[in-house]
Amino acid sequence: MQHRLLAPMLALAALAPAQSQLDKLTAGRLGGTIAMQISLAPASNLLLLLASQNAGPTPLAAIDPTDPRSLQVGSELAAQAVVMITSASGGALYSCFVPNNPALHGFAFHWQAVTVNFGTPFFGAMTNSVVTLTGSPDQGVLAPTTMAQARSMGVTIVDRNNNAAANDVLFAGGGTGSLTSATGLASTELWDYRRMRMTPGPAMTAARSLHAAVQLADGRTLLIGGANAAGTAIAACELYDPVANAFTATGTMASPRVLHAACRLVDGRVMVAGGTNTLLPDVPGALAGALASVEIWNPATGAWTTVNPLGGRRLALALTRLPDGQIMASGGIQFAPVFGVPNAATINTVQRWNPSTGVWANGPNMNQPRCGHHTSQALLADGRVLFTGSFNIASIATATTATPGNGAELYSPGTNTWTTTPMPTARVLHTTTRLGDGRIVVAGGSQGTLVATLPIDDVDVFNPATNVWTTTPNLTSPRAGHCAEIMPDGTLVLFGGQSGGGAVTSVETIRF
Repeated sequence: MQHRLLAPMLALAALAPAQSQLDKLTAGRLGGTIAMQISLAPASNLLLLLASQNAGPTPLAAIDPTDPRSLQVGSELAAQAVVMITSASGGALYSCFVPNNPALHGFAFHWQAVTVNFGTPFFGAMTNSVVTLTGSPDQGVLAPTTMAQARSMGVTIVDRNNNAAANDVLFAGGGTGSLTSATGLASTELWDYRRMRMTPGPAMTAARSLHAAVQLADGRTLLIGGANAAGTAIAACELYDPVANAFTATGTMASPRVLHAACRLVDGRVMVAGGTNTLLPDVPGALAGALASVEIWNPATGAWTTVNPLGGRRLALALTRLPDGQIMASGGIQFAPVFGVPNAATINTVQRWNPSTGVWANGPNMNQPRCGHHTSQALLADGRVLFTGSFNIASIATATTATPGNGAELYSPGTNTWTTTPMPTARVLHTTTRLGDGRIVVAGGSQGTLVATLPIDDVDVFNPATNVWTTTPNLTSPRAGHCAEIMPDGTLVLFGGQSGGGAVTSVETIRF
């Protein structure tokens, strides 16, 4: 039920120690609903849900002078507060329709609920505050926050252990520079999912950009190599523990690596393969530093062990764990001198590593040469894997002028075959995210050349049910080398990246 309250009572709103919980169930898509759930509140109790266009604070002492708490919502919409009775389990649901009116695109609201005792104290348990942001279908809208530092070429870690398991996102490292001259940061920033804001995160043990991140079976995340603040490839690795909300150093690799690939094995260990030990001073130097070596990290000991190498020296390859536990290494830029003359090219080679024997064997080659696709691969609900984009490098002499292609293809583990499915837009350095309905969103990325990238704002969506691509509205601005995560309410959030003017601080949200 819903009604207007008396003016003095409705001058409420904001935050306090969250005894009960408020969560968003929907993304606020125009033409849909804003739905929320209250849980862990006192059973069968009167509850007020308040909304505001600002975060207050509103002192509860205005109603109860003995109550020192404040709510994190303003009081200008207090007359529209929603009155509910919690269930026998202390829960309640609220939903309101959002008209598909373009004027409501980008409308932010702050929400919080508080129970009423009509005694001493007058107010009871309060929930956490929540921020919702409405958006037109499939259209980007900037979040009401930015990162403190411009960041691209970093990694995101989903943190389900803090903020009452709200699926917050930690953006770790990244920094400025380009794909060929990245410089890393040691700082991190946390996306508070419920409040849609960025806050400082714990510092890493080392500055790093273009590093790899692999979530472990116990919920920790292993960060591997990358480029430091000087743009130098590093071998150092570290662990993020979401319970302690802290980073600690772990075993160092035998070789510095950047533009490498990594994945978790079935037994919980982590494999890293390829990459280059040299990022600067030039592209030919980075290609000449390409690695064939493969190392495996053991979480029980924190140590790395060198295992059988790849069939060639390559960087910007992809590793994929297959349903049978084997590891597939696909593509990359392979450095292979011809008659003693340095040469490198994007390849379509595929190898499979058998964990039982530790041996690499040839697999069916991709239909197209591909590199830079490790972080843009997407596992489909039917078990197939989608790979998108690539720099098409034909030789070391033309590497700096190589341009991206629109090639995309599907690998089917069941038949061990590849099928091409070209994207509408050529790109690399984009994000690839699976939505709740199984569709794949490819957002942003770069065109231009390897050393003169041109960020784009194009968004394409792949439907696995039909194997068809469609184009959706552009992002609010070009973005490449960014990170993307899907939120529990279905919102796709894009963090940082680069525009035409360098690394950016902006955070963008989309509601599909």
